[in-house]
Order: sequence, then C-alpha cells, then structure tokens
Amino acid sequence: MKLFWLETYKIFSRRRTYIGFGFIALIVILTEVVMKLSAGEILYRMMKSFERDFLIFGNILNGWFVTAFIMNSLHIHIPFLITLVAGDIVSSEATAGTIRFLLIRPVSRSKIITAKYLTTLLYTIGLVIFLALMCVLPGLLLFGSGDLVVNYPAQLHIVFIPEAQIPVRMLLAFSAAAWSMIVVASIAFLLSTFAENSIGPIIGTMAIVIVFIVIGNFPFDFFRAISPYLFTTYMTFWQRFFDHPIPWLEILKSVLILGVHSMGLFMIAFITYNRKDIKS
Repeated sequence: MKLFWLETYKIFSRRRTYIGFGFIALIVILTEVVMKLSAGEILYRMMKSFERDFLIFGNILNGWFVTAFIMNSLHIHIPFLITLVAGDIVSSEATAGTIRFLLIRPVSRSKIITAKYLTTLLYTIGLVIFLALMCVLPGLLLFGSGDLVVNYPAQLHIVFIPEAQIPVRMLLAFSAAAWSMIVVASIAFLLSTFAENSIGPIIGTMAIVIVFIVIGNFPFDFFRAISPYLFTTYMTFWQRFFDHPIPWLEILKSVLILGVHSMGLFMIAFITYNRKDIKS
C-alpha cells in the first residue's frame, strides 16, 4: 500500500498528469456554453426531426442530454489522454535514469509493477469521474433536468428515458466507460515496460487504437470476421445503458472480454518487468 501511495504521489506531482484534466475541463465547458448560447437552433433541429412522428413536451435540451452528447463526442479522444500517463509511468524511470536504483531496492519487482499498475488504474478511473462531474454538474446547472431522448438515426430508433431512471443509467454508463478505458491504459502500460522513453508507448497505443477502430469499421467480410476479436469492438458498450430495454447479456459479454484483455496485458507487463535487465 505504501508503494501505491508513493507512485500516486509521483504521478500527480508531474505537470503532464493534469493535461488530460485540463483538456476535458476546457472542451466540456466550451461545449456547454456554446450549446447554451445556441439552444434555440439546437432545439429547432431536434424538434424538426421528431415533430412529424411525436408530440414532445418538457425540457428536452437538458443537462442529461448534454452529458450524453458530450460522451458520444469525446469517447474517441479520452483514450489518447490516458496514454499520456499510462505510457509514461514505467518508461519514465528509464528516461530519468532511476530504473537501476528502483529495481535494486529490497522491495520486490512484483510489488513495484503492481503498484504502478494500480496507480495507472486510479488515474484512468479518476479521469472518467472528472469527465462525469464536468458534464453532469454544469450541465444540470445550465440546462436543468428532464427526460432523456436518445436518437439512433442509423437504426431509425428513438429511446425515451424517464428522468427517474437517468441517474442510475448515467452511473452505469460512466462506470462502463471507465472499464473500457482500463484496456487502453493497460496497452500503454505494457508498452511502457518495453520502452526507454514515453514517446514510443504513447504513439504506439494511439496507433493500435486507431488501426483497430478503422479495421472494425471496414465494410468487408474479412474485417467483419475478425471484428469480434478486437477490443475496440466492445469499447462503446457503455452506450447500451441508454437502450430500452438494457441488453444485459451483451453488456456482460463486453465486460468479460474487456476484462480478459486488461488482465492479459497486465500479466505480460508483469512478466516483462520481472525479467527486465537492469544492466542494459
């Protein structure tokens, strides 16, 4: 536990750690202010697509709608913010020249790498919690509350979620988002154990995520066949908490697959770190 708090202190004493928090705060606040100033135009476009088939009353452009909108807009960008810390936490020791001193300490390598991984998870979860707070609190303050309307244009499908159900669904959705981001953090963490500087793990993780997303979206039979084996296929399972009814079996499958990915990546990092040559 002492190692964990030491690693946590080391991470949050670096300026790089706060880049992700600053980016999220800036983008979310800017988005909410612009949406508030353009509320009339947004409502017109929303009602134009609904009014032919539905009679809608109440506060449609509310804080919950804004939160869902921002989540859908930023879920591709958050992984890149996570790599800034996850890809640096191990490799930074080599860059600073402190890895030899770190590994010859009486504390076992297993404890060191486990503490670093737990700290990475803490940062990842903390970043998602910060996103949730930045979306929900200012969103409800600026736009108020109300029922949530979720539109799926590609499926010609609209879901109305009563206000009473929204807080629980939002909590589950952000928890699922954090679970998805842990896989990205695990990839960056693994690459960090191989690298001598943080640039490689950061760029490498970004490249893996982008390539897998592109492959998963190619409309060819070959890529559709391998899509179920890509972790990026399941990273947006948090969106299923806004379906009606909630597809619990599909969600459970995504949770298990992403969990296996994260554990497997950590075990490889664990073995690699324990075999690391401190003489090189």
